[in-house]
Amino acid sequence: MKIEQALSHYLLKNKSLSLQGIGTFHLDASIPDTADRERPIIFPENAVSFHYDPKVTEDEGLVDFIVEYTHKIKPLASSDLESFLSLGRQFLNIGNPLVLQNIGTLDKTNSGELVFKPGHLVAEKLEPQKMKNDGPEPEAGEENFFNEYQQERHRKGGPKLLLVFLILLVLGFIAWSVWHYLGNRKESAENVTSTESVVPISDSSNFKKDSSVIANAGIDSSLSKKTSSDTVSFKIVVKQYRTSEAAEKRLKELQTYHRNVIMYTKDSVTYKIAEPFNLPLSDTTKILDSLKRYYTKIYLEK
Repeated sequence: MKIEQALSHYLLKNKSLSLQGIGTFHLDASIPDTADRERPIIFPENAVSFHYDPKVTEDEGLVDFIVEYTHKIKPLASSDLESFLSLGRQFLNIGNPLVLQNIGTLDKTNSGELVFKPGHLVAEKLEPQKMKNDGPEPEAGEENFFNEYQQERHRKGGPKLLLVFLILLVLGFIAWSVWHYLGNRKESAENVTSTESVVPISDSSNFKKDSSVIANAGIDSSLSKKTSSDTVSFKIVVKQYRTSEAAEKRLKELQTYHRNVIMYTKDSVTYKIAEPFNLPLSDTTKILDSLKRYYTKIYLEK
């Protein structure tokens, strides 16, 4: 027995049918229950009325009725009913009608309410489903809760729902990527002052090199042939501060970028941040050009 059959016969027997989240159907009380007759009887379409009420809860009597005629346990019968109604509400939400076989058709208006168009109520003979002790159990997908019209509408509406879900998923990923990128840029900007910029090299292995190695990478290999008498010690000053606290803070920030920096002062008034070198003096120009990739205002100090 299909769920739709149970709904129509329950309405014939009890004169009232409540479906959770939808509302209540009422049958004219003067019409007798003729569901057990051999030949089906068709009642006039105005015999059924409908009251929309989304707050209606599950009808225990309807679940017991389904259990009686399907021999399923009560939780499974309740689950089948909820699955049928949940799919029906999805149809209504995407603009498709919900056809209740032998009862009528429900449509959703622009205001969100449900309107009922009664059909011709057909009272067919209802026989309890026989228990099958032999043969494999039918698969869950073999039980059809909807008529052919609703199955066709579901096949057409299913891909649309999947497409909408995929679009929302892609948009969510793009939004997260933009937020993550802007967040990283903001964090990097807070670690750099407005008067100078430190740009890490894109290759992650270069972060581990100190500034002397980076500077020497741009120097011609002929430097190795020069004598030690040409070598001098000098510093490239990258920033100076009036307090030791500010200088120490900047020193730690630059060290996080693996820069070979030191802090020193000559008069306890001005504190300088610099990169020390021990190279031929003639190569200072190359050193300055190399470090300009990392600092905006620099100068040499012996």
